[in-house]
Amino acid sequence: MSIASRLALISCSSILLVHQINAQTTNSTKQNLDYFIAPALGFGMIYGGLGGTAELGYGHFSVYGSLGYAPRNSDNPVVIKNTINVQGGGRYYFDVGSDLIFPRIGFGYGWITNYYDERIGTAVYDQSVDGLSIHTGLQIYSEEGVIFNFDIAMSSNLVINNPSTHPYFFAFYIRPCIGVGYDVSRAFNRKKSRRIQNKEINPFG
Repeated sequence: MSIASRLALISCSSILLVHQINAQTTNSTKQNLDYFIAPALGFGMIYGGLGGTAELGYGHFSVYGSLGYAPRNSDNPVVIKNTINVQGGGRYYFDVGSDLIFPRIGFGYGWITNYYDERIGTAVYDQSVDGLSIHTGLQIYSEEGVIFNFDIAMSSNLVINNPSTHPYFFAFYIRPCIGVGYDVSRAFNRKKSRRIQNKEINPFG
């Protein structure tokens, strides 16, 4: 099975699992969709390394943009330079009948990692890898509006930019991403529910 097929299989498996969980919960009362704005700080691929992200969502869907920093690192005999990184993408949130937990799946385009492989030796190469990635994880949304994000981000040498300049990049690359944020849209909408509005929409009902 190709790496691209594995990535697709992981994504589909996540969707089917959440679908099965959702089918076992009671249907929620449908209400009007609402927006949310959630800046967050964290580390990992979808934060550009160590950085921040701003997410804008409406109902089940959201888009995000990230700006981060990857510090200088030494992997003898090569020094991996520090970089400023960006990433952007989109997400879909699932309703599993919980007031706190919201599984999600998404994609990103931009920075993936800075790396070195011993097979490169001392040759000059492009240390920073950019391209497509997917991520799946959980958003834990407190009643006070504080958001905890836990994701697994994945990519492959099949979906990166300029693969010829990264001859030894990983066939399958996976890393955790963790962040903490806040739903600032509450400050602009005092009537906003104390739970994220996509909870009220059952996409399978």
